[in-house]
Amino acid sequence: MQNYQNYNVDLSNCDKEPIHIIGRIQPHGFMLILNKGTLEVEQVSENIGEFLQTDAAILAGQTLEVLATPAEYEKLKQKLTLDEKEVSLVILELQGEQFFGFLHTSQGSLVLECEPYVEPQGGQEFLELTGAYTTFQAELDRQESLVAQAELTVRFVQQAIDYDQVMLYRFDEDWNGEVIAEKVSPGQHSYLHHHFPATDIPAQARELLLKKTVRQIANVSAAAVNIIPYINPETGSPSNIIRSELRNPSEIHLEYLQNMGVQATLSVSIIVNGKLWGIVACQHKAAKFLNYWKRQLCQHIAQAFANVVLAHQEKRDLQQLEEYRVKEGLLLRELAQSPNLHEGLLEQSHTFLELSEATGVALTLGGKVYTAGIIPDKAELEKLIEWVSENVSDGIFHTRELSKVYAPADAFRERASGLLVVELSKFNKEYLLYFKPELSETKVWAGQPEKMNQEKSGRIQPRKSFAKWEQVVKGKSVPWTLNELDTAQILVKDLVALVLKNQQDNLQSLNNRLSHSSEILQAKNRRLEDFTQIIAHNLRSPLSNMLGLSHFYNAHPEEETSNKVMDMMGNMIVNMSNTLDDLNLILESDLGQKLTYQEVYLPDVVEKELQNLQAVILETGAQVETDLQVKTLIAPKVYLESIMHNLVSNALKYRSPERKPIILIKSWQEQHLVCFAVTDNGVGINLQKVGHKMFRLYSTFHKNKDAKGLGLYLTKVQVEALGGHIQVKSTLGEGTTFTVCLKV
Repeated sequence: MQNYQNYNVDLSNCDKEPIHIIGRIQPHGFMLILNKGTLEVEQVSENIGEFLQTDAAILAGQTLEVLATPAEYEKLKQKLTLDEKEVSLVILELQGEQFFGFLHTSQGSLVLECEPYVEPQGGQEFLELTGAYTTFQAELDRQESLVAQAELTVRFVQQAIDYDQVMLYRFDEDWNGEVIAEKVSPGQHSYLHHHFPATDIPAQARELLLKKTVRQIANVSAAAVNIIPYINPETGSPSNIIRSELRNPSEIHLEYLQNMGVQATLSVSIIVNGKLWGIVACQHKAAKFLNYWKRQLCQHIAQAFANVVLAHQEKRDLQQLEEYRVKEGLLLRELAQSPNLHEGLLEQSHTFLELSEATGVALTLGGKVYTAGIIPDKAELEKLIEWVSENVSDGIFHTRELSKVYAPADAFRERASGLLVVELSKFNKEYLLYFKPELSETKVWAGQPEKMNQEKSGRIQPRKSFAKWEQVVKGKSVPWTLNELDTAQILVKDLVALVLKNQQDNLQSLNNRLSHSSEILQAKNRRLEDFTQIIAHNLRSPLSNMLGLSHFYNAHPEEETSNKVMDMMGNMIVNMSNTLDDLNLILESDLGQKLTYQEVYLPDVVEKELQNLQAVILETGAQVETDLQVKTLIAPKVYLESIMHNLVSNALKYRSPERKPIILIKSWQEQHLVCFAVTDNGVGINLQKVGHKMFRLYSTFHKNKDAKGLGLYLTKVQVEALGGHIQVKSTLGEGTTFTVCLKV
């Protein structure tokens, strides 16, 4: 059993510090841990006697009746009820005194925390603050840059709470922080544009900032108040108070603040798209308590800033993505019109570099290497491609610090510190590689991040110096954006289609490989029995026809015959290319390739697919709603993206012409399954008539020009490959719901 009282914390283990069972609270309020059914006291903070006429030592086993009048107790019983996951605020009365009551459940017990009640600000001050907040929101929307929005935010927070220092702290991809805006009182040390290492806010603390978005330390130097007894007599273990409003901070964090000369803090999380983007960090040189109303105001301010950050990001990303798509279309059109793909790669006027912020690109294809821009030299590139073929297994790889994973890259870091790789063919060592140069950057740190203090006892202390310290950053490029990653993958997909179109001589070899794979795996899944007929009809027959056309042309080599033969040959090639695309998609799922499982953030998957389908959503005016109760899954990301894409695109594709499409995407957990569903109000399916062939290959149920009968088949294959199942419910003329359930 973990016991915080026996835990010696320092910088070497603070990321594992069990702060959830710290057993102490801050002294500006009191805590009661109660039996949920009887309201008997299981644990109590020692300072309750400072707020009520009672003694903490005699409360164990007593009900709240001993702390309240009969009338008060009757009201308490009505208020002290809530859902397991809920955290609620109630205003309650004990012994004639009013308190803010913060209420949540933990390990089956009821945790009640109380602060003295403070009336909302009234009169002229309240009117001025309300008016100022309204003005702040309007001004925030008018600012064009993120920095201007951040500066406006810190100014208003300081106006509202009158702290010595208010900083807006933004995380980078490595969880280092930078102060991008600041408002300080005269004489205070400025940290504007200073960086702080990720170790200052370790992973455990960042996770807490997502759950507890407003956190106050009213007096850094105040003596903590113990919860007695430390071991809960009902559970036999310390109580988990991680969601507590009053929980005392980590000792090492308090020491860190004292080293900064700070006596009071307020931190408000900035959460954008469900992720921790940054913090509004407020510091005061003297102890200072903020009442609930002001803490709530700060939370509203942070949320308003998070909303404009999200709006700013979406606007920028969509504009850039559309530019990339237009340029990719022009590039592919030129390549498609070239009589020879390899010649076209050398001669096209539009370049691969237009599809990224990269400064160099290399494409390995058909045993040749095509390059543009600033790249490693020939020998360096050959060794890098060899390393990629041996180490990149997921089809896509990107880093902004290549020398960290591939040591020889240090020799060419000025040209290529950033690398993005998308695989065309691992077997043939064919890849698309983008390069970004080393970013010449000087970072200003608040103290030297690598430097720690160690006592003679061996205890590693928080750093004591926050003086300006400059570091020249080497070996890193600017990060790869989501748009760059998506565009590169789309480009590779289109290149593969062109390669297949230009490699007719390899079709027979591919046919043999597919037949061989089919023979090996036919016992695994009866769906692979379809391959024999597909290959015989869709590949061999066109090849025979092409041979016949060739004989016909040789017998009648007139111009009119040539034009007809070429038109017919072109149609056959396009059909074969489409068939090969279908076969490749099916094989990727049916052949049981090794799947890479990872932690996947479901809102990101949904957002990505909605972006990919944005054109249809805008065209149809579709309304997409989400209710994601489960946000994280452990699964192959590419499968989840494919499944989500097929279900959402079908919901749009089979919309009703009589009403605006409405789509609901939900996720939830039931027993040992995680489920998600996509519901639409489209044309619906007659399940009684076609339900038995719903997931068959090439089965279609509506006369839609885009229907191929592949998406649902592929979705079922992928779901079952993950050990799950898919169900469908539908009413003709009303809509359809597809539900996917996977094992936890």
